[in-house]
Amino acid sequence: MALTPEQKELAKHRFERAKTTLNEAIDELSRKNFRLAVNRAYYSVFYAMRAFLVLLGSSNWSKNIFDVTLLRKSGIRVPKARVWWTM
Repeated sequence: MALTPEQKELAKHRFERAKTTLNEAIDELSRKNFRLAVNRAYYSVFYAMRAFLVLLGSSNWSKNIFDVTLLRKSGIRVPKARVWWTM
């Protein structure tokens, strides 16, 4: 599948945003701002996945990165996650 110039530019923009946000997460981690570091890391992955989906030809998906239905429909194997909560 060939991407349009607009799709390429959108994917590039989203990957750049992911990279910038990851650098913010690293900076906040070094300052021991753990909540903000986790927030920035989460959004870095969010932006990267949105860019990846553009490259797959699908950019209209839920705003929740953990909605894996579209990823599975795209042929991406997403394992079931186990969540452990501690108080």
